[in-house]
Amino acid sequence: MQSLWQWGVLLLGVGFFLLSLVGCFILLNLTRSLRTVESILSVTLDEVKVALPELRHSVVQIDDMVTSVNEKFMAADRAMDATGTAISGWRERVRTRFDGLSSWTRTRSAKKEKSL
Repeated sequence: MQSLWQWGVLLLGVGFFLLSLVGCFILLNLTRSLRTVESILSVTLDEVKVALPELRHSVVQIDDMVTSVNEKFMAADRAMDATGTAISGWRERVRTRFDGLSSWTRTRSAKKEKSL
């Protein structure tokens, strides 16, 4: 009986030893992977630090272009409003001038004045 118990403890110890070796191997591989990821992230961070000022400059340029285009559209909108106003005013001026020249409106306006 005692011999069976000793064999069981021995097998359990060998099992834990093998499990420890496998865990150690896994942790070593994980350490290598983490070092690789760390170096990749370090290089990426360095490149981002170099590229960030250029990116900011590009964004500022794009913002300036968009602002310029927006100003052009606003100027075009004002020009269209002014053109519409000029065309509407031109029609009214022509009507007023022709209304004053026709004899029919003169007699009509004279009749209105007498009735007042």
